[in-house]
Parts: sequence; C-alpha cells; structure tokens
Amino acid sequence: MTVAVLVPWRPDCGHRQRVWAWVRAQWARWLDWEIVTGACPDGPWSKGAAVADALRQTSADVLVVADADVWSDGIPAAVNAVAGGRARWAMPHQLVRRLTEDATRAVLNGTPLDGQPTQETHPGMPGGGIVVLARNVLEGVPMDPHFEGWGQEDQSWALALTTLAGPMWRGTADLTHLWHPPAPRRSRAVGSTASLARYRRYQAASGQVSQMRALVAEFCPTPLEGQPMTYRYRNANTNDEVEYAQPNARLEMLPNWSRIASPAETPEPDDNPEAEKSTEPSTQSTIGRPSTSEPKAAWVEYATSRAKDSDEVDEIATLTKAELVERYGSDDKE
Repeated sequence: MTVAVLVPWRPDCGHRQRVWAWVRAQWARWLDWEIVTGACPDGPWSKGAAVADALRQTSADVLVVADADVWSDGIPAAVNAVAGGRARWAMPHQLVRRLTEDATRAVLNGTPLDGQPTQETHPGMPGGGIVVLARNVLEGVPMDPHFEGWGQEDQSWALALTTLAGPMWRGTADLTHLWHPPAPRRSRAVGSTASLARYRRYQAASGQVSQMRALVAEFCPTPLEGQPMTYRYRNANTNDEVEYAQPNARLEMLPNWSRIASPAETPEPDDNPEAEKSTEPSTQSTIGRPSTSEPKAAWVEYATSRAKDSDEVDEIATLTKAELVERYGSDDKE
C-alpha cells in the first residue's frame, strides 16, 4: 500500500504560511509518505477543488486528506485501519485542541507541541481536520467543490461518506490545531447562507443511498457504487453474527469475537461458489439499548447509533451519562 498526504492549500505570505511550514516539517520528519499540496482556481476558496487537484497528482492507494494547520499522533493507526480493510475511511482523533496565539507562536519557534495551552478543546467534527480514505472512496465520494469559503464542507462530506462508504473508523488521539486568523464567515458555526443551504441537502440525503449518490453525481462522474460497509462480528464459540453501523468497542476487546467481512465486502456468488451452498441464516442485530448500570461509553455508542445527523453525533459527545440515559433511554425516541 502506498500512502500520500493531500493538503488543500493556497499560498500566502502571512501566518498561515509559517504554520504550514511547521506542519509540513512534521510530515517530512515523522513519516516517509508522499506530500502533495492541491490548489483551487483563482477566486473564492474551495477546499473540495483543492483536494481534487491534489488527488490528480498522485497514484497512491491510501490518501490522507489533511488541513495545513493541524497535527495528530494518531495518524498511523487511522492509515492502518484503512489499509487493513477495517474501514473505508477513518479519522485519527476524537478531540480537537485549539492552541492559543501565544502557544502557536512558541511552537513555531521550536517549543515542543505537548502541553501547550489551548483556547478551546472540543469534539472533532466528522469529516474535518484529518481524514484517511481508500483511493476508490475518495474518487467515488469526493469533497463537494461547490462549497466556497469556510463552512459546512466537512460536515457534508462526512454525511456523504457515511451514507455511501459506511461508518468511519475513529481513533482516540487528540488533534492539535495551530492558531491563525479566522476565515471570513457568517457566524462561528455557519460559513455562508449558500453553504448552509447546500448542507441542508446533504442532511436530507443522509442515509438515503440513491439520493446521496444523485447529489454526489452533480460534481463526480463516478459516484461510489455498492453497499456501504458495516462493522460485522462473529462469536467464535456460538458462530452468532451481529452487525453495527459503528465499531463496537466491547466486541473489539473480547477474544471470542472477531470482525469479519460484511456482505458488501464479500465476493459475488460467481466469484465465491461456496457462498451459494451456505443455507445457515445469520443472526443480525442493531446496537441494543444498554442497561443503566453500563458505562458511559456504552451509552455513547448506543446514542450514536440512533443519531439522525452529524450535528446530533457531535452533541452526544458533550452529554453526561445521566443526560444520555434520559434522552435515549426510551424506546419511543423518533
């Protein structure tokens, strides 16, 4: 497997240039991977167009789409998850640590990154910061180039990836975001009215494969086909199989459970004659509601499986166990 780092980038002569020089040095020193910067045409910034430009410059099998102002020690684990076939796309981090301006200046001047003060720490937005993908996934579910400026392109991309490629693998590392002057935007959460309207289209198509594929086809001639990948596990003692939309942390740790290929990953009957001979039904389930005595992690996993969009997933990460039980403990939640 060959790996390339794709960085959407528009050169400037100011602070962002110095930040990217520091980040690029981390890539060059720590990992022996190809580093490719992608640009977009003159005019409004389009991260999607810049990522597409970087993709055209490499033939690597696994792509790491990374912003020019972030770093995470969890990157190799995310790459291994995709290269090993455990997921079609992955993110290395859970939390984003946004450094202060003074801390960033210190890092750029040679102070170690660890332990620097932050102005904010929050759950990482799916699709943002650093995303690792198999090449056919990035080609079939590219980032939408119609988003201009800052805002909503990452969240929309995550909805498209989840719907067409399946759930992401997510690591537990932190992602550090170096300070720079913020991009122009309508508000802290919304880039522009146009971007918000386009994001609403992704929300409407979330979970609807044909609808999402049609939306992606507006800018991609070959939207990803086939069924989304899932997380499927088999019990070595009973041969029972269960399937989840997200990784099941408990089953990942138990020695008698192992992850197997989902139906979408197995060969067609013509390629696998033995498949036609099997008449044993499999036991399939969704994530069951945990008991109130189970740890918060189990409730986060269950609540995430019932979330309707990425905004709800992000909110789940901020709730206490008591709040999760109160909100998701009833079977009648629509």
